[in-house]
Amino acid sequence: MEDITPLNLEDQPKLFGLRYDQLIALLLSLLVGTQLYSWMSPVHVCGQDLRLDLTILIMLIGPVYCLFTLNNSTGALENALNFFFSTHIYIPGPDPTPTRFLTDETLVPFTE
Repeated sequence: MEDITPLNLEDQPKLFGLRYDQLIALLLSLLVGTQLYSWMSPVHVCGQDLRLDLTILIMLIGPVYCLFTLNNSTGALENALNFFFSTHIYIPGPDPTPTRFLTDETLVPFTE
């Protein structure tokens, strides 16, 4: 049977759940942070080596960028936190937005 699943062209292409710019920012920040740690000489301040702290801050640039560009809105992080930390009550019933389904597509007849 041929797959007739419609393509959703409204979404941007994603890999591992991230858009390509987010994935590149994440990988580059991790790569630059690890390379910087290996290239730097130890930086001692009050007996503490600051290389690790500096590289961790550089490595966090990518994940922070991914969080801020999650949904191109300022409320996206708040929505994600509310999803995990607020109580949900799911009541069965009709679909509140029936217009999201394709109505003009031809379906393959289903036989049991």
